[in-house]
Amino acid sequence: MKKYIFIALAALSVASCKLDDNISPNDPSVEAVTPNLYLSAAQTSNYNVQVGDIFELSNVWMNNWAGNIYYFASPYSAEYQLQVTSAFTRGNNFWNNSYLAMSRYASIYNNPQAAQYSNHAAIAKILMANEMQYIVDFFGDAPFSDAFKRDANLTPKYDKGEDIYKNLVLMINDAITSINTGNPQFAVGTEDEIFAGDMTKWLKLANTIKLRLLLRQSKVTDATIKAFVTAQLQSLQGAQFLSDTDGDVKINPGYGSGTAAQQNPLIRNYAYLNFDQQTENIQGYRLIDISSHFAGLLNGANAKTTGTTDTRRGFMYRAAGGTIRGITQGDGQTPGATEASFSRLGWKFRQINAQGNAFVDNSNIDGVVMSASEAELLQAEAAELYPAIFTNAYGHYEKAVRASFTFFAVPPTTTNPDPAGAYLASLSTKPYGWNGSDGHIAAIQYQRMVALHFIKPQETYINYLKTGYPVTPLALTATQPNKPWRLVYPSREYNTNSANVPVVNQADVFVKNQFTPFWNRN
Repeated sequence: MKKYIFIALAALSVASCKLDDNISPNDPSVEAVTPNLYLSAAQTSNYNVQVGDIFELSNVWMNNWAGNIYYFASPYSAEYQLQVTSAFTRGNNFWNNSYLAMSRYASIYNNPQAAQYSNHAAIAKILMANEMQYIVDFFGDAPFSDAFKRDANLTPKYDKGEDIYKNLVLMINDAITSINTGNPQFAVGTEDEIFAGDMTKWLKLANTIKLRLLLRQSKVTDATIKAFVTAQLQSLQGAQFLSDTDGDVKINPGYGSGTAAQQNPLIRNYAYLNFDQQTENIQGYRLIDISSHFAGLLNGANAKTTGTTDTRRGFMYRAAGGTIRGITQGDGQTPGATEASFSRLGWKFRQINAQGNAFVDNSNIDGVVMSASEAELLQAEAAELYPAIFTNAYGHYEKAVRASFTFFAVPPTTTNPDPAGAYLASLSTKPYGWNGSDGHIAAIQYQRMVALHFIKPQETYINYLKTGYPVTPLALTATQPNKPWRLVYPSREYNTNSANVPVVNQADVFVKNQFTPFWNRN
């Protein structure tokens, strides 16, 4: 599979040039190749987006991460102050890179040879739904039906978010039908960097993404949308979803340390050393500490988790003075404290080999497109919100937590032979536990926060906006009364597609109005 990473990197290089030239993401340059040759590049660039700017932004806004004030003068100042405008770099990068990644999926299922590659087209539709959902979640209305037409339409109209969501569900339905009934001339093989052509697994992922799309709309009161959501949820009754036994959905097109571009982008962005293993990653590892808020939750020192120590904490972050200690977002320096006083990234971002005298190069580790924890928490939420259709809410919740302990490789010990079980029992009656005062949704959301923050924190942030859990403080330097309900469209959209882009300003971001993503207006 390693050969396919070069196709992906070549495509990304072309995309970067287009961005540098300030050309619309709705008109990306694409290679005139058949779907089988293009699939790897599409999947790889999509994963790059998942662990890019929106990943870091979500961790900051969830108050999981804080900037290292002992090295940087004003780390994360724009993020802390909530300076969300059309010039906000992280939002702009997420929009631009998402559309570039999605254009590759559209090029697969709109390809003149798509009928001969029907399983490739089905995969592209599933992953288009997976990515486009987050554009609606963070921006609301967006180009979709008119997008991806290149020279045929450089100024696409903006579709309503609710219409996009409906079309994404129908797109997944179409993909599922195609997989179940189609007879492609060309089967999917190792060019599929995720499941290597295992269409049974693709069906499970399709059902799981569809479930996520439908659950996001659980608070919507519009009768037409509710009827559609209910019918589609009923169609999933008895369906197969990804589970803890399937493990995490992974991607690896041949990641390695030959160049920075060949690294797993999660490692490239956040690891201790750069790809050459000689220079420190200043804007990644050196920048990021755990926040005091998140550290308190993991340590059992927060009122929501009082007395429950999360044994995953020491595998996520490096101990400082024998514990996990965080920096308060927006705070000044603590007298007498140093960088070493606070906990930095652990897990795969800074590892010492078994001899303790060299750093491990994790450039080649698998990426995670969807974790088993995410899938199981979705099923727990479905059973909690729709008990007439889905069942076993607690069972899925427990499986999600156990899958997370497996992900972080928390080992059993003589004194704690079942660390996940002991943790669940200790947390159970605390406010964020399953039987705690804040309720089951709060428990599910808290586990999303912990389990997904090194995988997909954007999923936690979006659900935080929907549910209000976990309770998450603002930075001390915040200039707004609450977290943003959405992002502002990039300035380039206002410059090049002004006839279609809704006029959204910073004031609209912090109140619920017609610009708030449709599923969260109530």
